[in-house]
Amino acid sequence: MDTKLYKYSENLKFSDINVLKDGVKILTEQLGFVIIEIYDDKKKKLFKFTSSEEKFARNLELIQSDYNLIGDDSKTSKKVNYNFFTILDKYHFMQIFYPVYKSNRLFGYIKGIYYIEPIVVKRFKQGIFTTIVTVLLTISIFSLLIFPLIYFAYKKLNAHRLELLSSNIMAIKTLGTAIALRDSDTDEHNYRVTLYAIKFAQSINLDHESIKVLIKGAFLHDVGKIGISDNILLKNGSLSEEEFEVMRSHVVKGVELVNHNSWLEDAKNVILYHHERYDGSGYPNNIEGKEIPVTARIFAIVDVFDALTSKRPYKEPFSYEKSVAILKDGYNSQFDGKLLNNFIEISNKLYTDTRLEQKEELKKELESLIKKYFLE
Repeated sequence: MDTKLYKYSENLKFSDINVLKDGVKILTEQLGFVIIEIYDDKKKKLFKFTSSEEKFARNLELIQSDYNLIGDDSKTSKKVNYNFFTILDKYHFMQIFYPVYKSNRLFGYIKGIYYIEPIVVKRFKQGIFTTIVTVLLTISIFSLLIFPLIYFAYKKLNAHRLELLSSNIMAIKTLGTAIALRDSDTDEHNYRVTLYAIKFAQSINLDHESIKVLIKGAFLHDVGKIGISDNILLKNGSLSEEEFEVMRSHVVKGVELVNHNSWLEDAKNVILYHHERYDGSGYPNNIEGKEIPVTARIFAIVDVFDALTSKRPYKEPFSYEKSVAILKDGYNSQFDGKLLNNFIEISNKLYTDTRLEQKEELKKELESLIKKYFLE
C-alpha cells in the first residue's frame, strides 16, 4: 500500500486521485479511524473519509452528533486537542484534532474520530495516559506517511481544476461576446447585464452557488441566437408573427447547444426560462410564478432593464426614468413583483455606476467578481 501511494505522489495524474483517496481510506480504517477530515494550512478541507464498517455505518449519525465537540476554532490552535465519548454504552471513541508540522512548517490539520479497541478501554480504566499515547502515536505515524501525499495530491488536483475552470470561463465569455457583437455591435451588453445580475443577486443575499449559475446563464442567455438568420435578428422595425416565432426559438436552440456540457447543465435555467413571464404568458413553456427558477426571474429583470437603457439597431436608449416606468408596468405580470421592487431600490445606483465606467473598467470589475465566485 505505502509503495503504491508514494508512486502516485511522485507523478500524480488527474485520473489517479480516486485511487489515492481509496488507498488512504483503506489505511485510515486499518488505523482505527471512523471519520477523518484533512485540512490544508489555510484551514480548507481537502478530504473527508467515513468508515464503511457496518458496526459504525449504522451508528454514524450518533457518532457524528459528538463530532463537533471540538469546534472549528480549534483549527487555530498549534496544540493537539482531544475528547473522549461513548455511544450505546458499547463503543468508545476519542475525538482528535492534530496540527501537522514538518521542519516547523505547518502542513495542515487532521480532525477525526478514532475507535478505541476494547482491550485499550480496559487500560483506559486503569489510566488515561496510555490511551492518549497510543492514539497520538498512531496519528503521528499516519500524518508522517500519508498527510504529505494527500496535501501534494490535492495541490496538483486543484491546479488542474483551476486550469480547466479558467478555460471553461474563457469559453463562455468568448461565445457570449460573439453573440452580443452580432446582435448589437457591442459586447458591453454582456458585461453590463452580468454585472447587474451579480449585484442584484448579492443585494437579495442569493446563495453562492446560485450566483455562479446566474453568471454562466448571463453570458450564454442568448447563445441560441447563433441559429437565427440576420434578416430576422437585425431587422429594423417590427417582426412579423412568423419571424417572431423564429426569434422565440432561440431559447430552445440555446439549450440544445449546451445540452451535452455537464458544466453548463445548471445554466440552462437562465437560457431556457428568461423569457417566461410571471403571469404565465411567456415562452417557451408558459410556466408561471415560482415555477420559473429564481435565477431566470432575476435575469429577466436585468436583461430588460439593460435593453431599455441601451442603444440597439432598432431603437435609441430610453432614459433611466422611462425604463423604470416600463419595468413597473410589468409588476407581477411580466416580472416577479417582489424581486422587481428589490431591483428598483438599487437600480439607480447600478445604472449610474455602470454608465460612468468605460468598457475596460466594466470588464475588469466583472473579471474580479468571476474570480471571487469561481476561482477563490
